[in-house]
Amino acid sequence: MRFFALGLVFLTTLAQAPRPLLVGGEVGQALYPGGRGVSYGEVRLIARSLGLALWQGKGQVGLGLGSRYKVFPLVENEAQAAARGTAWKRGQEVFVPLRPLSEALGLEYRAQEGILLQLPWARLVGVERRPGQILLRFSREVNALVEGNSVLFLLAQGEGAGLSQEARGLRLTLETPPSRLYYPGGGQVVLEWGPPARPRPTVLLDPGHGGKDPGISAGGLLEKDLTLDLARRVAARLPNARLSRQGDETVPLEARLSLAQAASVVVSLHATQGSAVNLYLPKARSTPLAQNAEALLASAPAEQAALLKVYAGDPRRLAEALEKAFSALGIVLARAEGPYALTDIPGAGVVLEVGVERLKTPEARDQVAEAIAQAIRTYLE
Repeated sequence: MRFFALGLVFLTTLAQAPRPLLVGGEVGQALYPGGRGVSYGEVRLIARSLGLALWQGKGQVGLGLGSRYKVFPLVENEAQAAARGTAWKRGQEVFVPLRPLSEALGLEYRAQEGILLQLPWARLVGVERRPGQILLRFSREVNALVEGNSVLFLLAQGEGAGLSQEARGLRLTLETPPSRLYYPGGGQVVLEWGPPARPRPTVLLDPGHGGKDPGISAGGLLEKDLTLDLARRVAARLPNARLSRQGDETVPLEARLSLAQAASVVVSLHATQGSAVNLYLPKARSTPLAQNAEALLASAPAEQAALLKVYAGDPRRLAEALEKAFSALGIVLARAEGPYALTDIPGAGVVLEVGVERLKTPEARDQVAEAIAQAIRTYLE
């Protein structure tokens, strides 16, 4: 028994010793901070070898591939990093946990005698050329670099007019460099020339519950029916509004959150007993754009600030608009803050809970819907 216990200790120690790390064509070391068996790799090696975008801010580090990215909180304490799964700063080097990074960016992760981290080369699927725009589709997300009058798509291969294959990837030669380059998702890369078209803000109305989840019941009225009816009335007053569900259906939180991430304004509608109207705001916001929105808006030129407001929302300003609109009906909103999933988004997200006493008749719902729509219009203007 003693020999067996010693063997276990030996195997545990061996498993947590540094192991070879093969990233693309480069070799480094996989470290195991805190002896917890979680493999970590150095971020500059990973970014360089796999053509990933790398950025580091105060207390965080991120890696990106096209429209996908992963941001880690950054700490210097080895035990804390291992326990929380955060990035770990050791001297001048920064290490990140390899498996969560691989899952977020779609990398190939294999653990054998060493750790293998790979990104298969992307294949060009199609090219669409339009006035002022070129859209390229790849078999997976890619990163692109503008270099002079050309764009290099890292770790990508393909054929076509103006395209040439290089060791680092696929190069598209152009007459003039693009004014903008962005990643809509799904392996797409868009190149554009000329002044940007001003985006139209999008509004997501999220009727709470639905399908198998009826919510509360009061006086024969179900919350899922009240919220859907109210959302439809609000949407009828706003040209750019959409609903997270169109009927009596079950929509998972993940699907609602996916829609919310792309919206400028999100109002999640719920009902509660009585006549109170409650407004819930995010206490903290985790997305990089949301965290830095206030500073960016304060320093950006007017044209850029107008664009930022479409994507970097201010839930406090939206809350103030709602409070003002409801006060015109003689209703005082009770405000609270907390970790609500649908409010932790780049845009402005709030949860609005309306007492069923204020939703009993179609006329009453019209009043509430007009107040919500007016608040959203005020916020967007």
